[in-house]
Amino acid sequence: MIQTAQQAYPAPRDLSYDTPVLVTERLVLRPPHADDAVDLAAIANNRQIAEMTSRMPFPYNLSDAHSFLEGCLAGEHEGYIYAITLADTGHLIGFAGLELRERSGGFELGFWLGEPHWGSGYATEAASALIDQAFRSTDAERIHAVCRTVNARSRNVIAKCGFAFIGLDEIDTIAAGRVPVERYSLDRAAWLTRKER
Repeated sequence: MIQTAQQAYPAPRDLSYDTPVLVTERLVLRPPHADDAVDLAAIANNRQIAEMTSRMPFPYNLSDAHSFLEGCLAGEHEGYIYAITLADTGHLIGFAGLELRERSGGFELGFWLGEPHWGSGYATEAASALIDQAFRSTDAERIHAVCRTVNARSRNVIAKCGFAFIGLDEIDTIAAGRVPVERYSLDRAAWLTRKER
């Protein structure tokens, strides 16, 4: 039986901030550009990626990439979407975001990488940068994350970033239908404690 993690959290007063470029040791996270379409279509056309995300179709073609990027540029996503690029080459390797989700009552962290870049620690590096930016630049008291129950890689990233498991749920996905997921939460106090170590 699926347990649903539905907790009522007060909505943050101010979740807005300018979308700055974020630079880490190996990555540059930047706003998406219209000319990312070809590279995006190439790395996103992967059933393994689509089935672990809620809104990515498979197959993923150039028109899907254009549609997604146009939505980003038009502000259709409530929150902040970042293209993940390699600092040394500028090569696009994936996407990450902090989106305002009603189901979470605040920011929800999401991320994916093209398969050639799995296992490199890039997802953890990108996720950590977004978490730090959110807590430093807004008064959000909590960030949420969701992953499929079969997605060990994402679960590992979420754990490395300090999130605590809060329950099981189900969501509808484009590529895989209705699937069981795990919900996680990271509050400001836990984040601060990790930063003080």
